[in-house]
Amino acid sequence: MQILELWRFPIKGIGGSQVGTATLPTDGYFPYDRCFAISTGGQKIASARTGAWFPKAHFLQLMSHKALAEYNCRYLTDGAKPMLELFHHGKRCISINPDSHDDRRQFEDFIFSNFGNHLRGQPRLMQMKDQAYCDQSTAFISIASRASLDTFADATGTAPSNRRFRINIIIDADNAFAEADMIGQTFHCGKALIVIKKSVGRCAAINVDPETALRSNKDYVQLMREKFGHSNLGVFAKVIKGGEVKVGDELRQI
Repeated sequence: MQILELWRFPIKGIGGSQVGTATLPTDGYFPYDRCFAISTGGQKIASARTGAWFPKAHFLQLMSHKALAEYNCRYLTDGAKPMLELFHHGKRCISINPDSHDDRRQFEDFIFSNFGNHLRGQPRLMQMKDQAYCDQSTAFISIASRASLDTFADATGTAPSNRRFRINIIIDADNAFAEADMIGQTFHCGKALIVIKKSVGRCAAINVDPETALRSNKDYVQLMREKFGHSNLGVFAKVIKGGEVKVGDELRQI
């Protein structure tokens, strides 16, 4: 199987961007994936130490803030200073250095001006340096096949898009949901070594169209159960030996 796309989603709940290469760390997350999150303005996070982990209910998330689907972001770390860029319908609307207190406040003010009616107070841009704002207690990366994305799109009458599912690694496969058959198996992933651990169960966030930010009046989770007998798309994998992976590399079973 070939690796077709690599994705990272720097801010939890917001669309990300494709990258050509990444170095997967042993026992770690996809680099810079979900390393930022935006609080809903609650006092608990307002006074929390930098880098503290909180459950997703404390942050802006697609399931409860569907307008997030209109945005995507990019995190650049190869320059003299890191840059976090936010795009609205593909047009860059703000670019900051997250290491700068003034820049972070500028970003938080931008979020408040656009989402203030749905917040409890002033939002806070949170960052984790070595972990991620993921819902899993174990550090995983995510993998899915393009066939699975296409099959979901055909069943729901939607456009195939990884922005709906936010998978890190897209592979080719002969059959939809073939990645579920890989659970328990070990693979070379470029120069890294991974073991497939479990399926990714889906929630109501997939009902939001990633292009229009409109929520479907259909329950796609239930539709998946009816058509496929499950509501999973993609699998979680653990990196057991770190290494570089790039688009075009093979995902090869040991």
